[in-house]
Amino acid sequence: MEFTGLKCNGCGSSNVTFDSKRRVLICNQCGKEEYYSRATLNASGKVLLSKDNAINFFSEGKFENAQHYALEVLNISQDNAPALFIMSYYDEIVMRKIGAISRFFDTVNDIALEGSEVEELQKLFIAAAYNMTDYEESIIKLMALNMQSEEDAQQLCGFIDKLCPYLLMKRPSINFFTPSLCEMYGDLAEHCDIPKTCFALIKLIKQNPDSPYSDNSFYLQARSRYFYDNFILPVGGIINKMKSQDLRGKFISSYEKIKREYETDAKI
Repeated sequence: MEFTGLKCNGCGSSNVTFDSKRRVLICNQCGKEEYYSRATLNASGKVLLSKDNAINFFSEGKFENAQHYALEVLNISQDNAPALFIMSYYDEIVMRKIGAISRFFDTVNDIALEGSEVEELQKLFIAAAYNMTDYEESIIKLMALNMQSEEDAQQLCGFIDKLCPYLLMKRPSINFFTPSLCEMYGDLAEHCDIPKTCFALIKLIKQNPDSPYSDNSFYLQARSRYFYDNFILPVGGIINKMKSQDLRGKFISSYEKIKREYETDAKI
């Protein structure tokens, strides 16, 4: 493959071929072979231009164009995470190839992502949020894995608080609220507060379709108790883990007020 934009560091020739599997640039002039790291490949002019085009087209909902430029990126940098996600999204959502997005997460979890890749993935996940409800845990795991330092906490909180409240308000029941997701929310609250996500969880006590408030079904005592035990109480556990003492106090006050009202209405 001709590798546009790079030259041989030996003789300076631009007559080069790139072996993408080995990440080796081969000079057709002098025969020199050079290894290129992920960072070097992802910073090359061709990758940057094609990646920017792919992300911009994806954000505009022009998935055919996005897929075209994502392929150009992957022809050079085979494990570029944003390009891999665009391809998986195109395959699953547009071409109906079930499992493509799940395979993306399986693949990318084994890659140490660069900071720019993390930021670009966040932009793509937000743009694709409408179709990402089934992948909330995978997204949180990937972001937390690559944003573990205190310096990343504010950016991580901003992303979670943009994506998760949107997903929460789309939930048709509390079936999504698995022990593993609940634990993730608790860890995030402990790490960086996620106030907008915690606020959305409190709102769902009355607004989720499984809530007796949604259809005035408190007379169904077993159902009311189930919602209390499997949603309201775990939400309280998340709120109590919020990092900021000031925020935690305010949220606990709001939560306890709604919890007591529920207990009265459900006769718990």
